[in-house]
Amino acid sequence: MRWMTGWFAVVLAAAPLTAQERGVSELDLPRGVADDVIAFFNDSTTIRFQGRAQVPAGSSIQGNVAVLGGPLQVAGDILGEVVVVNGNLILLDGAGISGNVTVLGGEVLGPPEVVAGQLTVFGEPLTYRRQGERIEYDERPWSQWNERRRLGNSYFSLRAGANYNRIEGLPVMFGPVFRTRVENYFRAEALGIWRSESGLRISPDELGYYLRAEQHFGPRGRFALGGTAHSMVEPIEDAGLLDIEASLATFLLHRDFRDYYDREGYSAYLRYDNRDSGLRAGIEYRDEDHGFAAVGSPWTIRRNDGPWRPQPLVGEGRLRSVSGRLVVDHRNDPDDPSDGWYVAARATAGVGGDLTLPEYFQPAPGAATVVEESRRLVTDFRVGSLDVRRYTRLGPNADLRVRGFLAGSLDGEPVPAQYQRTLGGEGSLPGFALMTVDCGARAEAYSVFRSVDDVNVRTPTFAGYGCDRVALFQAEYRGSFAFNLDLDSDEAQVDDWHWYPAIDLKPSWSVFFDAGRGWSLSEAGTPGYLGPDSETMMDVGIGFFLGDVGVYWAWPLNGADRDVNFFVRVDHRF
Repeated sequence: MRWMTGWFAVVLAAAPLTAQERGVSELDLPRGVADDVIAFFNDSTTIRFQGRAQVPAGSSIQGNVAVLGGPLQVAGDILGEVVVVNGNLILLDGAGISGNVTVLGGEVLGPPEVVAGQLTVFGEPLTYRRQGERIEYDERPWSQWNERRRLGNSYFSLRAGANYNRIEGLPVMFGPVFRTRVENYFRAEALGIWRSESGLRISPDELGYYLRAEQHFGPRGRFALGGTAHSMVEPIEDAGLLDIEASLATFLLHRDFRDYYDREGYSAYLRYDNRDSGLRAGIEYRDEDHGFAAVGSPWTIRRNDGPWRPQPLVGEGRLRSVSGRLVVDHRNDPDDPSDGWYVAARATAGVGGDLTLPEYFQPAPGAATVVEESRRLVTDFRVGSLDVRRYTRLGPNADLRVRGFLAGSLDGEPVPAQYQRTLGGEGSLPGFALMTVDCGARAEAYSVFRSVDDVNVRTPTFAGYGCDRVALFQAEYRGSFAFNLDLDSDEAQVDDWHWYPAIDLKPSWSVFFDAGRGWSLSEAGTPGYLGPDSETMMDVGIGFFLGDVGVYWAWPLNGADRDVNFFVRVDHRF
């Protein structure tokens, strides 16, 4: 093809091929290659797609294909050339591509021998901007500088933090980022954190920071050794929801699904990430100061003047800890799996410090009665979690999903509140109210005195966060309706082509069952006792969705409140 000749000599000069080699992998993206790829994408005869796309088994496409954003998953045949811009190419058994293949800013996963032509991969992504249906090269000042110096890419990053929340509002992270231009690259970033809840005033006490330096090494840079220095607000747990879901619920509905605490200190870590095998592992050491995060007054669409749920007390002071994690992901599609296993294990051990639970009071008009004095907490605790999921395809449009989740104390002893767990709400037991399973932590509201502008202010609080151990079981059967609203174009000569989640008009449905329980390891009458073990809570429900967006109804099978819960999610349950 004409567009290939402009840079084919560049590739050969950079990495000569033997007679047996059929693929070339390069780190840097020459400007000539970028121009040819853009011309290929803008060609009116090219079949173009944006975001996730797939060619199902048994189907074929005649013509050149360009995918912007990716990934592109191929199980059928493509009779033409293929370009994937800033995404991965996933080749499955039975796939076939008759022409040349070029991947920019991504990887090729699967057997490369299914590509009949030249297979070329550039690690550097394409910088572009949209002009209607066309794209053009984005000429950034630092691109020219780096082309001369050959050091790396540096830019100013401006992005949102974890999620919009009742403590910070929107955490906005800003600062420089640098990354070298080699396979075993070095990356550094120095980001400040401005919290929208603080308004336009800039006070050092209200700003956070996140500094990170990371060096990759080993085959294809799969190992990373790094460290951080940080001061940030952290969720105690994610409540089974995406950050975007937690943000939308807080901003639109005045409903924050998560509780938080302050973390300030440093960490050092070693990480391994092998996408080909689905194996990820890491170990991390932290030396931090933890603290109570007081509720703010961020702006919300609904009930903007209404009160927020109080925050729980957490162990305050210095904590040194070591944690390790292991993830084995053999799902056929990590974003929308229908077959395979997913196993994630994590363990954390406290190795010293001086955590203290502050004294808290029983609210009373004009007075305060001490409920519990300040006391030291153990810092040699052991906590962990195990998340096992199995996805089984039962037919072309049906699958069964089963999940078991265990989390909490590993040594049978109570743990600090920031390591406790809860169940209840749309992310775990949707038939029940948020944090229903909390082992009595929210049975009563108390108060603590916090210093605000050198004045002691009485702040509502809960005595703890949740249970020392929880267990959750979830099962879901998913299917699709018999009809499909098909947007395929006859002019494009594409048979059975599907792309999502941007456009997916094939309605699907699900039925599900959940059961969960929590355990308290403190004894009644001893300091730190919040309440007894929770009973086993169970619910059932149904859902209807297009792509990732779904509407659900859940009914509790036990408990005092048997009302149905209707909710919307922008991601699958698990």
